[in-house]
Amino acid sequence: MKFLTKNSDSDILRDNLVYRKNRSQENAILKERLLLEQKNFCAYTEKYVEELDSVEVEHFNSALKKTGDDYFNYYAVIRDANLRKKDEKYVGASFFSSLFFQKPGAFELRVKFFPKSGEYAILDLNDREADDLIDFLGFNDFSLVNQRTRHLKRLKATFERGRFDRSEIVEYFQENPHDLSFITAIEAEFNLDLSEFYT
Repeated sequence: MKFLTKNSDSDILRDNLVYRKNRSQENAILKERLLLEQKNFCAYTEKYVEELDSVEVEHFNSALKKTGDDYFNYYAVIRDANLRKKDEKYVGASFFSSLFFQKPGAFELRVKFFPKSGEYAILDLNDREADDLIDFLGFNDFSLVNQRTRHLKRLKATFERGRFDRSEIVEYFQENPHDLSFITAIEAEFNLDLSEFYT
């Protein structure tokens, strides 16, 4: 997942933007800044955010809403992804304190997307923390796996019909950024480096 990292030089921190209940105008600015940082992707699903999508400022650790919520707890996510999160099951989970996934490249060292299954899995079978994070955020929920699989099949058919080579596939995404949904899965399926779209 490319959009779980956080930047200690974020404009959100510099401008001291925080989520406040009943402050819709200020919260809208925060949401737009988060989406900008996340390159217009939902942090939890990697869906490319379309104009009509319902996007929310998500509080990763819901318990912090009352005690000290800040930039490191905020993500812009599509509403369905927010509803899919398993808050009660993981109260006090170790990933809330380690926040390992917020460091660039750390998530990919512990979790990988496998195109054959269409799912994310831990690389070390004893890595309970990373496995819990996958479940907490619903990366492998049935409906999301189906959406990813259908999207990859459609892209594969498009590229095969057009007999696209690697450079033509990248050009296709430059012209059709909305088709970059599930970008980690796309990179794995087509053996591509699409970092220009998320770094």
